Amino acid sequence: MFDAASADSTPEGPHLGIQIEVAMPHLSRQLAARVAARHGIVTVDDLLDDGLTSSAIRRWVTQGVIERCHHGVYRVSTAPDSFESRCAAVCAAEPMAVITGPAAARLWQFRHVFRPDSPIVLVEHDRNPLSGHVEVQRTNVLDDSDRVVRPDGITVASPARAWFDCARHIDDTRFERLTEWVLDHHASVPTLWGVRRRLAARGRPGLARVNRVLSQRATWQRPAGSGLEHRTLRALEQAGVRGLVRQHPITLYNGVVIHPDGALPDVKWALEIDHVTWHGGRIDAQRDKARDRALRRVGWQVDRVTDVELEHHFEATIHELLEIIRSLRSSAA
Repeated sequence: MFDAASADSTPEGPHLGIQIEVAMPHLSRQLAARVAARHGIVTVDDLLDDGLTSSAIRRWVTQGVIERCHHGVYRVSTAPDSFESRCAAVCAAEPMAVITGPAAARLWQFRHVFRPDSPIVLVEHDRNPLSGHVEVQRTNVLDDSDRVVRPDGITVASPARAWFDCARHIDDTRFERLTEWVLDHHASVPTLWGVRRRLAARGRPGLARVNRVLSQRATWQRPAGSGLEHRTLRALEQAGVRGLVRQHPITLYNGVVIHPDGALPDVKWALEIDHVTWHGGRIDAQRDKARDRALRRVGWQVDRVTDVELEHHFEATIHELLEIIRSLRSSAA
């Protein structure tokens, strides 16, 4: 296959945000649209199929129109050298590669994980390693269920697989918080246990941390945040409470904006539902207390109920919340 690596000494081109159709007038409209959708990434095969010659591609490299990312893979110099473009370039260079771990967490916008600048790539043992600026991890378990192909050409690990592969990169405390966040947004606990069982080979990096964190969860059959917020707020509304707002934005003195589970803006009352059935909820208790104090400084009252209270004393808890709301509205009248 043609490769213009020998001509890749040109400095990085300016990121002017120019439309690819303008910067590369010889591309067909179809290829230009595909390159734009893939963060400026194009392959030699794409260019040859589009009618360019090897000498024309070599000239574009020399002129700085395109810049080499991997063997046979280039980025249009007017496209930003972004994290997404690096991931798209990796997937173009190795179609069986999967972006995983903290890199996948960044693409999924997970919380509680650091944001790497370079792709972390999962490949099977028989695949060739990629060129520099990529962290390669090898595995003998990589199923179709582990892959999610995005419209921009990036193949990213499924949320559950990305969660598992993050375990090798962060400590127990952060992984506990990450686990709760993934359960609230992407997966059920049985799904996480299923991934753990599938990847339970002895010595697999991160497995011991996954075991520790999941085994601490007393109610592993049900994900944290399993609809209790919705059920609680609906019960209050059905009892006659009007004006409840979900995830209402409240700006604190330091400029931070928080979004409580429920709020009554007219009386500045906020409701938070805490999931404390496992250790991850207790870790955040100190942070929550500081946030409650910050809310009081801007005139808001916040009340917290736990998933344990709601699970075992739902009607009594709702009745207590109704009394608080009636008292606040009576005082404000």
